[in-house]
Amino acid sequence: MEDPMSLCERAVSLYADDPEGAYALFSEAASSGFPNALFGMAEMKVSGRGTERDVDGAVELYTVAAEAGHPPSMYRLGALYSGTEGLKEDPERCRMWFERAAEAGFVQAYPEIAGIYLYGYGTEPDPSRAFDWYRKAAEAGDPLSMFKVGYMCSEGVGTSADEQEAIRMFRMAAVAGVPEAMFKMAVLADAGKVPGGKKAAAEWYRSASDAGLIPATFNLATMYYEGQGVERDMQKAFELYSRVAETGDGDALMLVGRMYFEGLGVEKDQVKGFEFFGRAAAAGNQIAQEFVQDIRRRQNTQFVKIDGL
Repeated sequence: MEDPMSLCERAVSLYADDPEGAYALFSEAASSGFPNALFGMAEMKVSGRGTERDVDGAVELYTVAAEAGHPPSMYRLGALYSGTEGLKEDPERCRMWFERAAEAGFVQAYPEIAGIYLYGYGTEPDPSRAFDWYRKAAEAGDPLSMFKVGYMCSEGVGTSADEQEAIRMFRMAAVAGVPEAMFKMAVLADAGKVPGGKKAAAEWYRSASDAGLIPATFNLATMYYEGQGVERDMQKAFELYSRVAETGDGDALMLVGRMYFEGLGVEKDQVKGFEFFGRAAAAGNQIAQEFVQDIRRRQNTQFVKIDGL
């Protein structure tokens, strides 16, 4: 028989254009118990590519490969036992396989087992062990784990509180593109805990907003509204608040209503202003609720439409 590694390499080269041929080659290589081949067959059974979809059969193959010391198969078993791909959720097996993969040096498993110990999935919570694994994942270059380490150092969860280390990790995560870390850097800059002050805060909020973090968009809008860290720009504030209001946020709806009502950054339109006040009230904004109730007491609702109530 051809060398199993060569068979697997050929299978990979055929995967895109001839999945059935790829599966046949993986099967031939797997007859010798070669773990990479077993893994390849299992992957194709899970996806149903080149063969009939068979998750249970894939689990059997992954298990044989994992027991032979194949870390990627250990990792896939951990993922599958979390309840993905239709397999019945099994928290204890999920934890066991992710931990075995991590202990075997499979980097992708580090943040998985860290989260398991942080939240106590399939085991008792163990913040200290979670911190150790998040630290390893961060050192291996995982940006989200950098943020988690920053949070845990900041709050003293699983480790001693260390503000400077927290800031270092938040900065690394932010530079690596984690929106929540960008937001945290903005808060720290605004509080004077990192250099740059409000100008730096605005830049970090802008980066987080561009990455889709809605709270950052709201805070950036407020900075434009107040002229803090940026030149005051009511039109920009209105644009950003409107973007947040589209998500149904009560505070943003209230502020958009106010800006319409007073003609701040947008053409004055009190009817639209009242509509947004009503939507804000319906979304739970207390100021808007009190405002709408006051309008009703004055019996002015016959003149304006208050949407949402």
